[in-house]
Amino acid sequence: MNRKQKRELKKEINIFSDVVKIIKQYFPQLTDKLEKLTDTRHQSYVEYQMSVITVTRLLGLLCGIKSMRNTTEKFNTEETIENIANLLEIELDEIPHYDTINNVFEKLDIEELRKIQKYMVNRLIRSKMFDKYRFKDKYFQVVIDGTGIVSFKERHCEHCLKKTYNKGESNEYTIYYHYVLEAKLVVGDMVISLDSEFVENEHEDVEKQDCEIRAFYRMSERIKKEYPKLPIIISGDALYACQPVINVCKCNKWQYILRLKEDRMKLLGEEVKGLEKSENSEEKIKYWNSIKYGEVEFEKNANVLKFYEEKEVKKEKKITEFMWITSFKITNKNKEELVYYGRQRWKIENEGFNMQKNGTFDIEHIYSMNYNAMKAHYFFIQFAHTIRQLLEKGLKYVKELKMSIKEVSAAITQTLTQTITNLIGHKQIQLRFSD
Repeated sequence: MNRKQKRELKKEINIFSDVVKIIKQYFPQLTDKLEKLTDTRHQSYVEYQMSVITVTRLLGLLCGIKSMRNTTEKFNTEETIENIANLLEIELDEIPHYDTINNVFEKLDIEELRKIQKYMVNRLIRSKMFDKYRFKDKYFQVVIDGTGIVSFKERHCEHCLKKTYNKGESNEYTIYYHYVLEAKLVVGDMVISLDSEFVENEHEDVEKQDCEIRAFYRMSERIKKEYPKLPIIISGDALYACQPVINVCKCNKWQYILRLKEDRMKLLGEEVKGLEKSENSEEKIKYWNSIKYGEVEFEKNANVLKFYEEKEVKKEKKITEFMWITSFKITNKNKEELVYYGRQRWKIENEGFNMQKNGTFDIEHIYSMNYNAMKAHYFFIQFAHTIRQLLEKGLKYVKELKMSIKEVSAAITQTLTQTITNLIGHKQIQLRFSD
């Protein structure tokens, strides 16, 4: 495509219109569900419907605007007001100020937001457009990992986690922070938030802090309850390569491919090291099925896959070792595919947390000092990220024009705030995802 063709194509597109098409086609009940969120406000003082408040917040995130104040400023146009009114099919004179949005978010029921999260995931699964990414045409991969979202020099609230550095030294200091565990559905180049569990203390004087593994136990119960028949593969870093996590997977009839390090499951690591030494093979992919490890009375067996990647770094060859423990029996036919799914774990870091921290969104930004509002903003980031990924990865012209993340954000903002968009009678949108 030459430069003239690109200019002509840009004239034809209205990216905000396509955002609306994606919402209405793939999540047709989303705005209704947002409207039906429990409203604790005194009704005599209510100026804006719940859908207006929540959709304004959602659109601000879809535009890649990284502060509540800037959202209020940029959305202060007649075109924005009319476009939001048309989207919600209501009459609207103004959009809510960011303080109004935060006041509502302080009282939102987080469990109701979880239901919206589940609704969006179920809609995408049932659309069958991600079926081609299933392992063995059956299993969806779910990657588990945690990340920090905000931190403070002083205790923020009773739910804070804390970490002390340089303990016992003159430069000792403590940070207080909030942390969340994510379960992301990995489909191609996309990571969709399947479940979010906050790692948090029940109160500030707990003897033992909450941790990522405990949060996984809580999360796994909810995932099994919400998606009882969904065949999934659980993937995670070496933290999750432990017997209790494996037992949870077995109990829930989930498959697993977990990053394995010798110092995490020492007895198994020693067995693998011994087997590899005795074989003396130079294969890039090695595997062993039903390796027995552990004490005699607690003997277990495991399938282990090992991959050696050779790269040239500064004109020198560097070999990196990767190892996984898996519930799948490994064969010559499936070993390369299992390595591929094992390495998919990085997608939660790259397409997931990195994008939400340094790309379109800013999950480390303090949108509100209220803890409940922090959680609500986090969930809305997940909703927006799901929609943005469908837009960026599925729209033909975004790929043809090679639009950057910032260009997509700018285009949505411009068409939302400067052009009144006819949202009636449009054809269905066609999303096409790369293999």
